Amino acid sequence: MLRVDDYSSLRFIMWSFPGVKEISREDAHMHYASTWEYVFIRSLEDHEIQFINSLIEEFGPIIPQYRTFQSYSNEQPYTSGRSITQLSPLTTPIVITVEDYPQLKKSALRHDLIDTEMTRNDAFLWYTEHWYDIELDTMVDRESRFINELIFEFGPILPSIDPEDEDVVGKPIISVRPLVISWIERPVK
Repeated sequence: MLRVDDYSSLRFIMWSFPGVKEISREDAHMHYASTWEYVFIRSLEDHEIQFINSLIEEFGPIIPQYRTFQSYSNEQPYTSGRSITQLSPLTTPIVITVEDYPQLKKSALRHDLIDTEMTRNDAFLWYTEHWYDIELDTMVDRESRFINELIFEFGPILPSIDPEDEDVVGKPIISVRPLVISWIERPVK
């Protein structure tokens, strides 16, 4: 048994169980997975990151569950995030330079946004609300890694796919992969 109060994020996600002071390691793993959207990754202390990694080693990946907008689906109110097999501190600063991410910059200019910097949260919301502007086939690896880090920090992107109606939302995006170009070599005759 472990003390809930020893881990600040665990204590926070256990708010609905006010009398519980100790839980098993397996229950802690289950609570992290089922309430991952409430874990503030940037505020995790090193000892809690190590603790979560030890839970992953013992019980397997954390497969986070996120609530989705009702407009996405009344039949599927939750979506699973990308499996977390190891947790490490985030490396991107809280405030980013828009110019460093070509798709973000192109979309911002298209909508007359003149800000040169954004918070990570603002960038996440921008990608979500303007997903229809994003061209995955021309996205550079750095930007796809950045978007994946945003997804990891804030949850799946519930993309706005219609520029005329922001309430039209596509399926949740849990990962953006860098473009991989491959071909099949055919024998020369």
